Amino acid sequence: MIRRLPRWAVWSCLALWAGLSVVVQSTLMAGHWYTLPSPDRADPALERALAALVPEAERESWAAVHVLYSACRCSQRVFDHLFESARPDGLYEVVLLVGEDASVQARADAAGFDVITLSPGELEEHYGIVSAPLLLVMNPGGELQYAGGYTERKQGYAIEDQEVIRALQAGAAPTELPLYGCGVSKELQQILDPMGLKYD
Repeated sequence: MIRRLPRWAVWSCLALWAGLSVVVQSTLMAGHWYTLPSPDRADPALERALAALVPEAERESWAAVHVLYSACRCSQRVFDHLFESARPDGLYEVVLLVGEDASVQARADAAGFDVITLSPGELEEHYGIVSAPLLLVMNPGGELQYAGGYTERKQGYAIEDQEVIRALQAGAAPTELPLYGCGVSKELQQILDPMGLKYD
């Protein structure tokens, strides 16, 4: 004969399940609902490192550096946008790709983007960047004019990199958009995902 569990045990199990569900969902959504850290635009070391990415022949142009993470769904949306949209005139663009992805490399080549692949540790060591997707825009003098996100709202549909770039080229100073997406550094991943559910 199967004995029925006491009512208190049933309610305790339900409460435990509900609590665990909230924790799991909060962990998985943390990077998408909270603003992630972006680098200090006034950091001269960052400015020098970014300027070194621009070829000599492009030094008189505006330059955009797209920091994208191959394992991040938000970065994948930016990939699609970059490779499928008409890009602004007078702009050199390079992708800092964290983690190898042959399909992204092939699409970038076809779209005329330069791609530099590096590890999370290299991204942090050389640029002090720990999260993605991140947009960095420099003027023809190599000065960093923008360091921020791509969307105005969390999980925003409109990717606004072109609006930001055109405003800068026109002499305006657009407000830097918040950075929503994924942690790239191990330390940030542990903060965002202490249970290890999202990041390996």
